[in-house]
This record gives sequence, structure tokens and C-alpha cells, in this order.
Amino acid sequence: MKFILITQEVCPRCDRAKKLLRELQQELPFEWEEVDLYDMLDTLTYLGIATTPVLLIYREDEDYNDDDVVFMGELPRKWRLKEIIEKLLSEHATT
Repeated sequence: MKFILITQEVCPRCDRAKKLLRELQQELPFEWEEVDLYDMLDTLTYLGIATTPVLLIYREDEDYNDDDVVFMGELPRKWRLKEIIEKLLSEHATT
């Protein structure tokens, strides 16, 4: 399973989000890619998101909706994000 982390250059939470994902990646089998805010501006506008970081479930067709948003702005605690990703991985494995 793959996620997209949308960040911007001047964003302390974005740096923490990258660190958190790197740590969780040591424990769980998922991939993530960092994308600059301006590369996803149309998607963020469509979703009504005006903050970073944003973690989305990757969609090859780029047809994102609210269900694809894992978190935005404030970071969940590590244990909570781990639970969320584990649940998504489990759901992904059964589809």
C-alpha cells in the first residue's frame, strides 16, 4: 500500500510527519512519497484542505475524495497513526 505525504517547504509539522512515517515504515509494510503542496493544489482545493501536512491514500487515477485523507494539519500520535495504517493495510489485503 502506498501513501502520498503533501508538504510545503516552511512547515515544521511536515518534517515531523516525514520522521513519523519513516519510523512506522520500519514496523509496517507500506510505501510513501513526498509531494509538494503546489503539485497537488487542485486536489487540495477540491477536498477543501488549506493546511499541511496531508497524508492521502495513493490513487493511481488521482481521483481523490474525503475517504482518502488519513490526516491533515495536526499529526496523530505515533500509536494512533500506526493503528490507522494497520487497519488500512488489513482492508487493502482483503480487496
